Amino acid sequence: MAQPELESGYIRITQTNGVLRLTIDRADKRNALTGAMYADMQRVADHARTDDDVRTLLIDSAGDMFCAGNDIGDFANATPESRAESGGGPAMKFIKALIALDKPILIAVQGQATGIGTTMLLHADLVIANESARFYTAFIDLALVPEAGSSLLLPALVGRQNAARLLLAGDTLESEEALRMGLIAYRVPDAELADRATAIAEKLASKPPEAVRLSKQLLRQGMGSDDLGGHIEREIEHFSERLFSDEVRAIMNKFLQRKK
Repeated sequence: MAQPELESGYIRITQTNGVLRLTIDRADKRNALTGAMYADMQRVADHARTDDDVRTLLIDSAGDMFCAGNDIGDFANATPESRAESGGGPAMKFIKALIALDKPILIAVQGQATGIGTTMLLHADLVIANESARFYTAFIDLALVPEAGSSLLLPALVGRQNAARLLLAGDTLESEEALRMGLIAYRVPDAELADRATAIAEKLASKPPEAVRLSKQLLRQGMGSDDLGGHIEREIEHFSERLFSDEVRAIMNKFLQRKK
């Protein structure tokens, strides 16, 4: 099957040994994600779902930071009409494409994972992080609410108190603590991340695909997935309302002015 056509210039893909690797490559902007990048990532996830040669999706990024979350400029330029028409924006379309993927998803995290850089991990089957990795959701400090199903999935994964640390208190978790909580599955030395991620992805790709699909489905049912779609829609409604509030706009304008 032909590879998907990517348009943003910041998403790279390679395919080897049944592993489709999606690399976020905007390191000079800390791998902050724009609408065009999300659209490319959705295309890659859709391709992974429909291509029988793809057995595992591996998501990683270039540079020393995994992802700074949404590009604030994109948020600042959004309109209520565009959010309503796009069902929560390109980010949620990408998340929904991950949810629809019935093949293993492995995400490799180095350095800081902020905002959706952390919440997308909840839609991976396995997360591997290096020792320098740190996790911060950022929403509460931007006067926003959780997204990507995180207010449902995170308490189920790490417990309500730990979820509140990330989503209410705005704490930053070091990789050792994230491993102990269960947010990540593997913690490896910084220099070993790429090789270990590749090895795990290829191991997943070597497993019997139908058994993998059914096992993944069963695991998801234990994470409250039956209500996940509806829960995400409720988050989108609240998130969009907050995004255009005076409180959020003031914070974002202050941030953008600081960057000038």
